[in-house]
Amino acid sequence: MASDEQTGSPPRGRFTIVYLIHEAFRRDIGRLSSAVRAPGVSQRRASQLGAHWDFINEQLHHHHQVEDDSLWPLVRPKLSGSGDEVAVLAEMEAQHEALLPKCGEIGMGFASFAQNPTGDNGAELADGLDALAILLGSHLDDEEARCFPVIDKSLSVDEFESFGKATAKAIGMRGSARFFPWIFDGADAVERNAVLSMPPPPIRLLSRYVWEPRYARTVATLWAE
Repeated sequence: MASDEQTGSPPRGRFTIVYLIHEAFRRDIGRLSSAVRAPGVSQRRASQLGAHWDFINEQLHHHHQVEDDSLWPLVRPKLSGSGDEVAVLAEMEAQHEALLPKCGEIGMGFASFAQNPTGDNGAELADGLDALAILLGSHLDDEEARCFPVIDKSLSVDEFESFGKATAKAIGMRGSARFFPWIFDGADAVERNAVLSMPPPPIRLLSRYVWEPRYARTVATLWAE
C-alpha cells in the first residue's frame, strides 16, 4: 500500500477516483486470467477466484449503472447544442450493454471451472477473460479519451463533487470496506490521499488501519498460489 506521508494535488484531478477504478478492473481481470491458466488449480482455489470475479463483476455493473442512471442524465442537459458530444454519451451506454453478455459468459465459465478446474477449462476461461480485457479496455480507453473531456466541460466543481458524494453514499460503509482497498491496490500515494479526502474521517481511519491491511492479507493469499 502507498505511504500516507505523500501529499499534494493529484495530477489527474477530479477524475482520479475514476481512473483508479478503471485501473483496478484492468489489473484484476489480468490477474484472474493468469490465475485460472496456471496448472494444478484446486477446487478450493477455483472457488476463491470465482468469488473474486463475482466482486469484480458487481463493481463493473455498479460503476456502469451509476454512469447510465445518474451521471449521463446530469451531463446530457448541458449538451443541448452539441450533437457530437451527446453521441459520445450514447456510445458509452451502448458499450455498457455490449459488455453484459460477455460478463455473463465469464460468470458461467467460473461456475463450471469451480466444479471441474482442469487445464483445458482453465485455458478456455482465461481466453474468455482475455477477450473481455480487450473489450473492456477499449471501452475504458474510449471513456477516458472522449467522455472525460465532455464531463469536465459540462459539470461545475460543485456538481461533480455532489455526484461523487451521492455515489459514495450509495456504496455505503460495508461496500466501502472492500471498494477503497481494492482501488488503492498499487495506487500512487498522492492519488490515494486525494480520494480519501472525500469521505468523512471515520472512513479514512478505517481504510488505513483496518480495511487496507485486511485486503493486503486477502490478496496475498489469492494471488500467491
